[in-house]
Amino acid sequence: MTTKQRPNGRFSALSIWIILILSPSVFGQAGQFRIDYTVEVDKPESQLFHVTAEVKNINQPRLDLSLPTWTPGWYTVENYAKNILRFRILDSKGARVPFTMTRKQTWRVETQGVTSLKVAFDYRADVLALNQAKITKDFAFFTGIEIFLMAEGHRASPSQVRFKLPEGWKFVSALKETGDPMTFTAPDYDTLVDSPTEMGNFDVTRFEVEGKPHYFVATPAGAFSKEKAAGFAEMLAKVASAQSAVFGGLPYDKYVYFYFFMRPESNAGGALEHLNSHVSFAPPMSFVTPQMLIGTASHEFFHLWNVKRIRPVEMWPYDYSRENETPLLWVSEGFTNYYGSIALYRAGLITREMFLQGVGFAISGVENNDARNYISPANSSTSTWLGYDTPVAFGISYYTQGQNLAALLDLSILHDTKGAAGLDAVMRTLYVEFYKRGKGFSTDDLIAAINRVTRRDYREFFRKYVWGVEVPPYETLVGYAGYRLETSSQRVAVLNFETTIARDGSIRVGRVAPGSTAADAGLMAGDALVSIDAVEPSRRMGEILERLSGKIGESVKVNIKRGGRDLTLDMRVASQGATMYKIADAPQPTPNQLKVRDAWLKTGR
Repeated sequence: MTTKQRPNGRFSALSIWIILILSPSVFGQAGQFRIDYTVEVDKPESQLFHVTAEVKNINQPRLDLSLPTWTPGWYTVENYAKNILRFRILDSKGARVPFTMTRKQTWRVETQGVTSLKVAFDYRADVLALNQAKITKDFAFFTGIEIFLMAEGHRASPSQVRFKLPEGWKFVSALKETGDPMTFTAPDYDTLVDSPTEMGNFDVTRFEVEGKPHYFVATPAGAFSKEKAAGFAEMLAKVASAQSAVFGGLPYDKYVYFYFFMRPESNAGGALEHLNSHVSFAPPMSFVTPQMLIGTASHEFFHLWNVKRIRPVEMWPYDYSRENETPLLWVSEGFTNYYGSIALYRAGLITREMFLQGVGFAISGVENNDARNYISPANSSTSTWLGYDTPVAFGISYYTQGQNLAALLDLSILHDTKGAAGLDAVMRTLYVEFYKRGKGFSTDDLIAAINRVTRRDYREFFRKYVWGVEVPPYETLVGYAGYRLETSSQRVAVLNFETTIARDGSIRVGRVAPGSTAADAGLMAGDALVSIDAVEPSRRMGEILERLSGKIGESVKVNIKRGGRDLTLDMRVASQGATMYKIADAPQPTPNQLKVRDAWLKTGR
């Protein structure tokens, strides 16, 4: 990545860091089909990207051009074509060429005897979110998925992207640099659309891991102090090294961390992985520390391998035109949750006790949800498109289900191999045998990989706990490492209302449970939450619930905005019973148990 700034003249730019010179091989052979783009931000106040796509070396009777409907990793259909204005196709002389829309986001043009075309349109960028694009007076941000067209049959063709920016704006992209500081390349369409780009004013902290450049980008400028950024970079480097050790190296030339210290303008908040970057929203508050951000960063970084490269067969390749259902998101997200946590431990950023506490929390998260008795991890994965970023009436998180199963599988595999190999070996197998061979993996492939490592058949495990809803034998599995499971009953706070994020970034009340303490307090759908018990809801709701669990039965103040008025409501804190699980030392563990424990919990494994 290079940050660039245009000091003088419309198309000039200053490279702040080293520019990687483009090899001629990137452009492919002469005469190869390709689409080259120009993306321009002329007047930021218009909130429009002006996009020009030059289609070259056409040699077919007709051409279909399409725009994706969704962003991989964020499982909701967004229909990005709804943001397009003034779409037109021109011939080499600038004359309009007729086209037909064959699908809601597909344009067909007759190209008999035509070797080149130019497609031009404006794209309205007015929503700041993980899966949307935004232009403000200070910066602009997009991911290629929103604005770059795919030519049917030419997914493997290379592209070049040239940028035109307002004077004085810096520039950051996950795309590959060239000798021209305003021109970037992608070897194929999937790389092109999986590369975020930001331009404008922001802070950049550069550091290296294994000789490769990494860039922490903080927006707005000044939101995260230099001291915090330096500390965070040090933590990010440790995480990268710990995760790299699992696979034997980092799979990219550079990595970019895009961080927005502001509220998202839709439900697409949190963080989202990309091929050599990730994008994250952090609370826009002074109390935010690197320690508060590193857990999410570790999760997103492991996605480099798990889901960006080790991918379910149903998503290889992605079908950008529709939902891509798969029963394996409990692996793609749940295993990533697990590795996000254990990588922090291996990197020395959390203690062994903290890691084990997380294992217990995952068990609690599954076993205290009634939906676990009805919805298996495989089925919760397939059904995610029903409500990925909006509440459903009855559901369970495959993130937590998968994290739970990852720990149990790791322990079981280590037990079967007498500590010689664990889940790391399975992940390496998937990486080499599937990603490296250009294909996705199935559930049967995963079982086969585990079976080869353990020399034992895991089909029954998957039948019961992946496709089924049986309760795993926790005591046996944690016992393999000389631990036991302690349980305790307690009351935990519940809010009894759902929340959504509005376009203005405010957190709104969604459905309110009838007859609940929230309904009795007068909360209504559409209310903008200002604070709950003096805590702004921009903090994770889990933190608020943890605070309220010490005030069960008491009345707390809920400040809201409704119809332009500021209101304060008194809400009694409701609760429900929960069984909490804790991993504790078993008395007198055997040498074999300690061998498994050491293999599981040694750092740098």
